[in-house]
Amino acid sequence: MKIRKESGLTLIGFLIVLSITLFFAYAGMRLVPMYLEYHALGNAMNLLAEEPGASKLPPSRIKDKVLRSLWASYASNNITKEKMHISKKSNGVNLRVKYEIREPFLGNIDIIGKFDRTVVLGK
Repeated sequence: MKIRKESGLTLIGFLIVLSITLFFAYAGMRLVPMYLEYHALGNAMNLLAEEPGASKLPPSRIKDKVLRSLWASYASNNITKEKMHISKKSNGVNLRVKYEIREPFLGNIDIIGKFDRTVVLGK
């Protein structure tokens, strides 16, 4: 009679793999929206930088254009006018958006994302 050795995943092994998978899925659900918002901000700023005459617009109009573009892409939750800084340089107008997102993760542990993006208008 042949003795066959069993192989496979035990219940405890399956639960460990499942818990690790669920942990990373939960972390991804918290991180992905942050980066999608940052990606939408990058697209909005690049569109504005490519627009002719954007460097001649007043600062309030520049901020409004960026916020409208973010609103259209459903990504205007964490970015406000106060986080946008406009300065004139020799090569054009710099538009810098610097912000931080703090998302609750587990209990008293938060995920913090710091984002900083700059484009030059009127190249």
